[in-house]
Parts: sequence; structure tokens; C-alpha cells
Amino acid sequence: MIKFSIILILFASIVLFSCGDDSGIVTSQNKGTLNITGFKQLDKNVEGTYELWASVETGLDHGENAYRSLGRFAVGTSGGLTDTSGGTFTPDLGKIANINNIGDIIITIQPPGYNDTIPSNIKLLGGSKQLQGSELVFDMSMQYSDILPISSQFSSAQAEYILASPTTGTASSQYQKGIWFTQDTAGSSLGITLPVLPDTAEWTYQAWVKDGADNYYNIGRFDAPNARDNNQLCELTGGLVWSVPGHDWLTANCPCGGLPDIASLNNSYSVLITLEPRYEQGTALGKPFYLKIFETSISVNPFGTVQDMTNYFSNLQPLAQVRLSSN
Repeated sequence: MIKFSIILILFASIVLFSCGDDSGIVTSQNKGTLNITGFKQLDKNVEGTYELWASVETGLDHGENAYRSLGRFAVGTSGGLTDTSGGTFTPDLGKIANINNIGDIIITIQPPGYNDTIPSNIKLLGGSKQLQGSELVFDMSMQYSDILPISSQFSSAQAEYILASPTTGTASSQYQKGIWFTQDTAGSSLGITLPVLPDTAEWTYQAWVKDGADNYYNIGRFDAPNARDNNQLCELTGGLVWSVPGHDWLTANCPCGGLPDIASLNNSYSVLITLEPRYEQGTALGKPFYLKIFETSISVNPFGTVQDMTNYFSNLQPLAQVRLSSN
């Protein structure tokens, strides 16, 4: 009887131990955090949603299919980080068996209705892994090689403009109805020192005029400071053609769409240049993205006065850091 009791006690101990874990082995669990700076709220129905991605190193090319989603997130009204339902966001590492196989992490903006399992063409930030103690750390910026490395030049760039109306044929005739990024009255010297963006970049420049009621007038999108932008609406034909970004508002009832005609840009207007997702869609095209590079108020000055813009990019560019570990 004594031997039988001892056997029963041993059997019960084995059962109790096994119930704690099906395998009887304690496995490590991956965990991670995401911290952001300079991100702004997105209208998910207009601009899309932020998404975090990690690439898994394999013998294949480091293409879009190497990335696994770590989840979508949003920015709250106070600038804090949330999941898309307003709760706490943490990176979802369920699709990553071994975090040591992660090569880099990127953040994209997924356009409205984009539900694919690969990153969109609007890549915002990226960073490669660094080992810090027991953690993998990813410091993320726009300067990362897969994003926009020439954005490192944005903070030192300059922008100047004059009020002019070259498409009338005489740049001074209605100069208060036009604005051009040049340093002379012939449009021959560049007013912007921003680097040229390649066609393959996910980003492009866009210039805007804003009135006192916060109405935005599109000057046009451009990739280079020595070429015309993509908007000639409201200009006259047969006038001077300047090979710099700029715009004249000379035709009546233009640009319409609820925007009043511009009678004089010397009347409480400001001008700004933003960095815009090249692949924006729909109504997102009609308002500036929050990545502002330059802005200034337009001053009352005689024709030919060159005016400077203030560079804001150093203070406004977004940054992020992801920290991963196993325990």
C-alpha cells in the first residue's frame, strides 16, 4: 500500500507539471515598442493609415514581399500613438518567428481602401537594426536608403520668390496676381535650392498659396527647381514661359471650386512648399500634406522685390524608434 501511494503521488506531480504548459517547455516571447515624433493625424478616409513593417532576411531579394506587417496605427488628437480603434498600440510580432532575422523596419502610409499584404508606395520612414544590449533598436528617418536619403539636404535648402505675371507677356503688368520661385524679373535664376527628386521617389514637392480664410490655392507639383510645375490652370497662353515653378491667376472664375479669385497676393496671403506623397489620391490632392519645408507671409513690395521663405523642415520632420526584445 505504501509503494502504491508513492506511485500515485509521483503520477499526480507529473500531471500537475504538464498542465502548466502543453510541451513542458517555457518558450521566449517577442515584445516591442514604437515611439514617434513629429507625426500628425491622418484622415483615414482621405489620406490613409500608418502601417509598421519589418523585413525578414532570406536568400531572396530584399523586395516588398520580404516585409511582414507589424500593425496599423494612428495619431490621436494630442499627438499620442494609438491603434486604429483608439487603444494602445504595440508592434504585432506574431508573424516574426525570430526577431534576429529582421533586417530593417519601415513605416508607410496605406491609402484609403489599400488592403494589400505588402507595403504601399508611400514610404515615410525607415531604419536598419542595431544591437543595444539585449534589444534590437531601429532608429527611423526619411534619410534611410529605401525612403528618401536626399531629404538630408532639406534642412539647409533655401527658397526665394518674386511676385510676377510672366504669362501676360509682361511680367510686371499684373504682378500681384502671380508668384514665381526665381531671383530675377526674367525668371532666369533659380529661387529654390532643393535637390532634384527622381521619378522613382515616393515623394514630390508642391507649392501653395494660402489666403486669410485658410483657403489653399495650388501652385503646382514639381520635382526640380529648374523646371515648370504641373499646373498651368488660370494662366494665359502666349506669354513668357519661365522654367521655374510658379503660377499666375489671371483668368476670371479660376480656380473656382469654391475658392474666390485672387485680386492681389499682397492682401494677407502666405506661400508654402510641402513634401507630398506622389501617389496621393482623390481629395488628398487638394490640401497640403503636413511635411512642410518652407513657409512665409507675402509682403507688400514693388515689382522685382525678392522675398525669402523660412525653412521649417528641421523642426517638423518625423522620426521614430522601434525597440524589440525576447524574454
